[in-house]
Amino acid sequence: MAFDALFTGITGLDAYQSWIDMISNNIANTATTGYKGQRMTFADLFYQQIGAPSGPTSTSGGINPEDLGLGVKVNTIDTEFAQGGLQTTGINTDLALNGDGFFILDNANGTSTPVYTRDGAFSLNANGLLYDPASGMAVQGYMANQAGQITATGVPGNITIPIGLQEQATATGSGVKVGPNINDQVFDMQVGGNLDQTQWSQQFLNSVGASANPGTPYTISTTIYDSLGNAHQATITYTPDAAGSTAATAATVNGGALSANATVQPANPIGTGGTAGSATTITITANAGGTGYNITDNATPTANATTALPGQTVNFDGATFTMANTAPTTGLTATINLKAAQNGLPTNVDNAQGTAETVGSRWAVSVSFTDGTQISTITKGGLDNAGAVTNPTFGVSSSGTVGYVYFNQNGQFINTSSIETTTPGTSLTGAAVSGFIHGAGGGIPSLNQGNQLNVTTWGAGVNNPATAPTAGGPAPTPGAIGIDFSENASLAGAFGANVISQNGFAAGTLSNITVGQNGDVTGAFTNGQTRTLAQLAVATFQNEQGLDRLGGNAFGQTAASGLAQVGTADTGRYGQIVSGALEQSNVNLANEFTNLIVAQRAFEANSRGITTADQNLITLINLRASEN
Repeated sequence: MAFDALFTGITGLDAYQSWIDMISNNIANTATTGYKGQRMTFADLFYQQIGAPSGPTSTSGGINPEDLGLGVKVNTIDTEFAQGGLQTTGINTDLALNGDGFFILDNANGTSTPVYTRDGAFSLNANGLLYDPASGMAVQGYMANQAGQITATGVPGNITIPIGLQEQATATGSGVKVGPNINDQVFDMQVGGNLDQTQWSQQFLNSVGASANPGTPYTISTTIYDSLGNAHQATITYTPDAAGSTAATAATVNGGALSANATVQPANPIGTGGTAGSATTITITANAGGTGYNITDNATPTANATTALPGQTVNFDGATFTMANTAPTTGLTATINLKAAQNGLPTNVDNAQGTAETVGSRWAVSVSFTDGTQISTITKGGLDNAGAVTNPTFGVSSSGTVGYVYFNQNGQFINTSSIETTTPGTSLTGAAVSGFIHGAGGGIPSLNQGNQLNVTTWGAGVNNPATAPTAGGPAPTPGAIGIDFSENASLAGAFGANVISQNGFAAGTLSNITVGQNGDVTGAFTNGQTRTLAQLAVATFQNEQGLDRLGGNAFGQTAASGLAQVGTADTGRYGQIVSGALEQSNVNLANEFTNLIVAQRAFEANSRGITTADQNLITLINLRASEN
């Protein structure tokens, strides 16, 4: 009937006008931050059956149903959650989500139902509240404790970050510990870099009289802080230490075969205490013919030997001697007993894991202050006398030795100690010296281990007399500072020692914030420190299409969407947060204009159906009139 066509066309007009309305909304929101475009699908409305179906029979193949459609309806209006482009703004509180998820907004007092948005154009209000300035709603997340630790569980709350927040001063010795590995993070200051091994060798030569020039010390400086945040300049000096070294000697016995006693170079390594298997005794015997001398030593496994004529000067095994100038008497002998130079080093030192390593050098470490700061110092290093340790003695001064650092023959760090010298042939190993060397596994640094700077009294500080302790004000608390020397080495090369880190800092004020990919809000303070202040929460839904669009770039949870699954960015299915950027609308204008043309033509076509049905009705009416 023509009336059916009229109403069928009207359903088409309604449906395609709705499509045009939706397309217009998409186009209008091309520049809307975080906007997600919509799409529309259609379905046929219902059908009037004008012919019933029948099954096959012996005389008929069957008849299909005849259903006459009566219109169209809007089937679904879906949100396209495809990622929008990111536009850089340079504003730290402008945030964009790259991937799944929504920011969570709630009233500042938490009394409303949370809403969810992709629009991250946030700001800090006068109270430091991170909020959406368009709606006044607060961004939800988790606040950190004073240590910068976050427990991202439970119901998120407001994030408050007041610019001007104070960071309390932390004394060096009270901050986060460091160490050579995860099982030995017990130190407060870490030093590293190279100590020139050639300077230690030069110091040894000077100690035994082989050179007039001592080895050159190396000095570095660093700033440490007391409990009130006052800065103190500490000067750390590494001095090549060959204390306990002795020069080589040559003792002549029955020297009738010689014109004078033998001499030896002060640093001669051959003799007792020298290289394993080296000679300790030189024997000189006149030959059977009385024309010269046979010279041998007791080196093992093969002795060295040579000959000499009367009056000849001989250099043998590092010893220098001159033969008697007269013809030798058969059987005439002389003996030279050699004693090698000693370097004053222990043979071995246990490393932190308890493994003995052969020692190659030792450096004394001293620390000094010019502001009146007093520290515990080693006034006399300890002695390991074949397992019986003589304790070091300590004093208090503004400068002095705090420990001795040992390196192996490859120039690598072994350990520290307050024991400086040993009886020749003994070692800093085993239970006898366990309290005088550092052991891994959380052993606390100490004066006896030679790895502790123990401040007994703080001085006035550097360039801050206004905050220095006064007669009527608080005095900073003294304390111990553990020093990790494991990053030092002693190799033949230029000095390069330096302070890598220390865990103290002055008081500071929050001056800036940044937001990381995982939503961590990190504060930068005027004292150079950073601390995690909060972390943004993000939400996802099992069925994003079930969210209710509320306007103002907000979405609401519904029974169709399921409950919000709250978590943190950059974990699981949650996307990353990009700071200093906003997500652009994901509307594709080319597609929208194309769809607009299609919708317009469909609307026009349906209007033609209505006019055609109208013409048919007019024709019928005219037929009735013609009968009259």
